[in-house]
Amino acid sequence: MIIQKIIKKDDRNVIVHLDNGENLFLSKEVILKNGLRKGDIISDDKSISLIEENQSFFIRQKAFTLLGRRPHSKYELKIKLKLKKYDNELINNLLDELESKNYLNDHEFALAFARDKQKFKHFGSFRIRNELLKKRVDIEIIEETLDEIFPDGNDADEAVYHLNKKIKNRSKIDLNEKKNNDKLMAFLIRKGFDYETAKEALNRVK
Repeated sequence: MIIQKIIKKDDRNVIVHLDNGENLFLSKEVILKNGLRKGDIISDDKSISLIEENQSFFIRQKAFTLLGRRPHSKYELKIKLKLKKYDNELINNLLDELESKNYLNDHEFALAFARDKQKFKHFGSFRIRNELLKKRVDIEIIEETLDEIFPDGNDADEAVYHLNKKIKNRSKIDLNEKKNNDKLMAFLIRKGFDYETAKEALNRVK
């Protein structure tokens, strides 16, 4: 196949017209990297290679755009890239590369995520663990993260924060009444605290 002409599609992409009637939609970066010009001969294998290289380029661009907005776990980033219908093998290759170069680091992600949720939303360890599990962070990384965020293994302070916010007017709530205690315990458990932590927090605000 011979390149008949290369026409600008937009600021980032071009259309390569081939003499067999086929068109290749490629980024300018791929064109420049391969030094493609009018009159060049392209084999079938080269055409396939260019298409894969072009998709890899856009996968990389999308990945860095997402990472530029906020840190992601490896699993999170993979799911978002798959939603764009990119080739699975190309996605995995890029993720492995990003991980090897430390652009993706599940330990750093987990720590940043946990610190943010503990500081600004007062999540307890149970809630943070569940959220990180949803993002497919390795359990060993999660436990290391929680040990760093809650070094004494106690997240009752976060539960107390939620209780104080819940019962702003204590004069209207009898904290010694079992019905009220049960409601507040259920409230804390829904917030993601385990039973023992909820019980300790409730005793501290009485």
